[in-house]
Amino acid sequence: MKAKDLIKNAKIVKPQEALNREITGIFYDSRKVLPGGIFVAIRGSSADGNAFVQDATEKGTAIIVTEKKDLVLPSNVGLVVVENARKALAEMAAIFYRFPSDKMTVIGVTGTKGKTSTSVIIKKVLEHACFKTGLVGTIQYEIGQRIIPSSNTTPESVDIQSLLAEMLENGLTHVVLEVSSHALDQGRVESINFDVGIFTNIAGHEHLDYHKNFKNYLLAKLKLFSHYLAESRKKNKYAIINIDNKYSKLFLDAARKNNTNVVTFGLSKKADFSPDFFSFDRTGISFTLKGKKFHTRLLGIANLYNCLAAIATTNSLGIDLDAIADAIAKIENIPGRMEFVNAGQPFTVVVDYAHTHQALEELLKTVRHLNPRRLLVVFGCGGDRDKSKRPLMGKIAAKLADTVYITSDNPRNEVPEKIIQDIYKGVVFWRKKKCRIIPDRKQAISEAIMDAKEGDWVVIAGKGHEQYQIIKNVYHPFDDRKIAYEILKKKM
Repeated sequence: MKAKDLIKNAKIVKPQEALNREITGIFYDSRKVLPGGIFVAIRGSSADGNAFVQDATEKGTAIIVTEKKDLVLPSNVGLVVVENARKALAEMAAIFYRFPSDKMTVIGVTGTKGKTSTSVIIKKVLEHACFKTGLVGTIQYEIGQRIIPSSNTTPESVDIQSLLAEMLENGLTHVVLEVSSHALDQGRVESINFDVGIFTNIAGHEHLDYHKNFKNYLLAKLKLFSHYLAESRKKNKYAIINIDNKYSKLFLDAARKNNTNVVTFGLSKKADFSPDFFSFDRTGISFTLKGKKFHTRLLGIANLYNCLAAIATTNSLGIDLDAIADAIAKIENIPGRMEFVNAGQPFTVVVDYAHTHQALEELLKTVRHLNPRRLLVVFGCGGDRDKSKRPLMGKIAAKLADTVYITSDNPRNEVPEKIIQDIYKGVVFWRKKKCRIIPDRKQAISEAIMDAKEGDWVVIAGKGHEQYQIIKNVYHPFDDRKIAYEILKKKM
């Protein structure tokens, strides 16, 4: 494919003959550049691609696409200056991979909580209905039998287009994308033509290290409906909205302004998909919806909402409720989401990804509803992230748990003990005696499990499915589930 077929909206192009070159690929990471490719210099949160232009030219890039007008390049390297490098990257990627989203049913899921679980449930239902379905999300990217560990919840635009093209080539007809607020704000899903957009919920104290304030975070989430779904070329589009969330009207209004079918879900009787009855216990959730009985082994009110979102989505896409109910009943767990670790012990151990104060509160209230003899909680907070949620998480954990083991999460470039102190400040003084400060996460998990007795619940929160711990930007192997299982085997 020639460069001139890829490049649009260019302000300056020199030399002109560069546009007639055959392009081997599109790159934003100079380490991956191949000879004859286009290197797009995008600005990231920690690095500016313009600093790596020389690396790209040394590796044989044919053209540099940038927002900078004053770059000095070798005479054999073309220069294209654009207003928005990220948008240019997305547009070129879609053209290069021949718009794969046009030929698939594309479902985007956004929200503070529930993206991963909702996405997995939808995928399971679609596969049960015999639709070959791909997944791009927090845990991993799934292309048929090929599993790729996730680097970002929503990868860069060129990576998404490459994944979609591979899915299409392998005969997949549907794909579920978790769409993060970062991706929406940075235009990573530009030039993807969505069929469905799902809003699970939104709450404060999430990604404020990036968005700076809740308003910016909210506006980023709204973009899935006000911009990306609105501009999608698909004819029959759906916005699936959680009507119970206090910000739902903003999402409803954004969807209704465009040629989009709006479908609501929630516990409110005003919702299009609302349970007539529901209950949950240690075996899962039972509920009735539109006269049909459902049961899932997933636990808690959050998973009821996730199931409702999935039912509303897949039923809108033409799958009948009987098939949906059958599929949901077969789901055993979502990796790292209320995931049980069992080595035959007489108490319960659960690993969960809850890493915000809202998610932690919801998780611990769910466990309290199941009447544990005692509730023992292990958790920490990530470094280089929003600090305001740390004392809130400490306050909630100490209020709802019998014993709290405050430990390290992914400290990144912060001192773990300082993060722990930020958490501990939120614990009211009469509950501080419930807390044990253990910076070493493995030791904290070990002490909680060794302290547990019959009928207790040990909840290990914050990292969920993650298989690493980030210390000084180095990824060390660490999986809460494996570590908990090893300790349980020793105790047994």
